[in-house]
Amino acid sequence: YNPRYFKDPEEFKPSRWSGVSNESEVFLGFSIGPRACIGRKFATTEGVVFLTMLLRDWRVEPVFSAGESKDAWAKKVFSHPTMGMTLAVRDAPVRLVRRERNGG
Repeated sequence: YNPRYFKDPEEFKPSRWSGVSNESEVFLGFSIGPRACIGRKFATTEGVVFLTMLLRDWRVEPVFSAGESKDAWAKKVFSHPTMGMTLAVRDAPVRLVRRERNGG
């Protein structure tokens, strides 16, 4: 661990995570190198399978504000992405609509 970022790592202090630094190399979820998490590939595969099944069964549709166009919605959603542990967008109203399954 790096004492610059993680003081007293053996002590239980949930408050340490409020106001955490946004520096990208501080947290490596699965780590890297010879001591990397052995479950990384499994977790990645599970994530892909989950998203595949979600998108197979559900259609993701934008939810527009009154009088909002598709282009205006896209500009609002994608103009200020947030970089953290993952790339995220804020205020992206969507709805999931179940797809009809043919023959099955």
